[in-house]
Amino acid sequence: MQIIALIIVTASGLWLVVVSLLMALRPQYALQLLEKMTSSLAGANWRLQVTEQGLRIVAGAALIVRSPLSKLPLAFEVAGCCLVITSMVILALPIRYHASYGHLLTRWLSPLAIRVLSPIPAIVGVGIVFAAF
Repeated sequence: MQIIALIIVTASGLWLVVVSLLMALRPQYALQLLEKMTSSLAGANWRLQVTEQGLRIVAGAALIVRSPLSKLPLAFEVAGCCLVITSMVILALPIRYHASYGHLLTRWLSPLAIRVLSPIPAIVGVGIVFAAF
């Protein structure tokens, strides 16, 4: 079980690094992807909602499972619990609430803001991978 959790946690950390690179190198495209996803949610696309939140729940559960063997057990456990709980709340709420939040972000964020924020997921992703081993 620990090996599977390590693989999932590592993949999640690397995913954050890839997202960070996309944000830094192609901020306009990153914003377009966010807008497209938000529009799909606004169309009550429950498959997208379940897939997105399901992946977050799997990543959160992997953080919890991996926490005892990580370099930061409390941080992994708290982050994992936060991911699982927030994903379950999002799944319990009407999809339009999630879509409204996405629309708010797409109106507020500019390509410059996306680029400025891009180091954050990279730092978190690298930190997760480092602490998982």
